[in-house]
Amino acid sequence: MQLSENDKDIIIVEDSPTQAEYLRKILQDHNLSSLVALSGEEALELLKNKTPKLIISDIIMPGIDGFELCKIVKSNEKWKDIIILLVTTLSHPQDIVKALEVGADGFVTKPFDSKYLIATIQYLISHRELKKLGYTETTLEVNIMGKNYTLRSTQIQILNLLLLSYEKAIENMEEIRKLKQEIERLNKELKKLYEKDKEYDFLIEGIPIPIIIIRDVKGEIIGANSSALSLFNMKREEIVNKNIFEILKTTTFNTTQLRETLTPSKEKRKTKISAILPSGESAELEIITTPIFYQGSPAFQLTIVKI
Repeated sequence: MQLSENDKDIIIVEDSPTQAEYLRKILQDHNLSSLVALSGEEALELLKNKTPKLIISDIIMPGIDGFELCKIVKSNEKWKDIIILLVTTLSHPQDIVKALEVGADGFVTKPFDSKYLIATIQYLISHRELKKLGYTETTLEVNIMGKNYTLRSTQIQILNLLLLSYEKAIENMEEIRKLKQEIERLNKELKKLYEKDKEYDFLIEGIPIPIIIIRDVKGEIIGANSSALSLFNMKREEIVNKNIFEILKTTTFNTTQLRETLTPSKEKRKTKISAILPSGESAELEIITTPIFYQGSPAFQLTIVKI
């Protein structure tokens, strides 16, 4: 599925034109289109005609601040699935608590680390696409500064990364010490979950669409869900470490088309091929390739749909 022009937009909400332009340039350098709103009110006006994939909003602004903007967006049925990253200056970890209360999906810090920002955006967008396919995200209970929260796995991992920045900026603060202890506990719980369910396999197993994970352009398969095993009529131990170009018998032209989707890209790609499955069945397939991180390394998720 191709993204519409509206869906590609990122709205930057920043009352400083200089900061807004700096952030816009970072996104542009990574082929991400964006619009700028200089206030929360202006952002809400843009949302009347645009449905962006993501909003990056400063927290401290006159009028409708970042917290209030996030609360409004997340409580609106039309906008609730928009990813929201709130920008913090690390003034106090209480900002994290407020962001969780209003439903923020993640946090970025000033000054911007461009690599971390882009990685965060790609990570959250990948999870949003999986949710569209029907997967249920892992949640864990956490107590932060005396309040209980139910956090999504995406929020936990972003929170963990942000904590590292807070530790550098504010040392020996009691709130930081307690928060660090809580994050360490969460990380141990996540590790147990990932060890039990083999990380990404846990996320895709319940999706009723064939999905395989490819290591790189060479086509080595490193993961597959049950739907994919059924499609290829293979056991998990049979398909892992096999080559997708050996399993799918197709023409040189179709092989080239598929291989072209397995090259570094900021967005998912798709192609249609004719192939012979291991069972001998001829099939017309649409393959959607999405760049992901799997087992700590860049990889590709291939969603396979029989036409």
